[in-house]
Amino acid sequence: MTKSIQDRRRRARNKLRQLTFVPLMRGSLVERRRKCGHSYCACATDPERQHPGMFFTVKLDGRQQSLHVRPEDEPAIRAAVEAYDCLWNLVNELTACEIDQLRQAARNRKERKS
Repeated sequence: MTKSIQDRRRRARNKLRQLTFVPLMRGSLVERRRKCGHSYCACATDPERQHPGMFFTVKLDGRQQSLHVRPEDEPAIRAAVEAYDCLWNLVNELTACEIDQLRQAARNRKERKS
């Protein structure tokens, strides 16, 4: 195994350890516009004046779930989603390391046969 693969794997695992102390959530934050339900409000007749709201959405157990996010909760939820994205990138990096190691082992076996 080359030193570069070992170094990449070590760096990825160190970052992975750091993520164990951070909340993680898979999902998305999306802004939706909606009517408030009051017939006298401008949103009832003008789609451009509908009220914005932030929602967290995720598919769990085969069902799409959506949760309204209060403005004060948005930074924490956004950080948890970003941490999950970081985790996913680390998993991909570790997978790439393993694939590189398998390729290197196959090249070494081929060179020994020659």
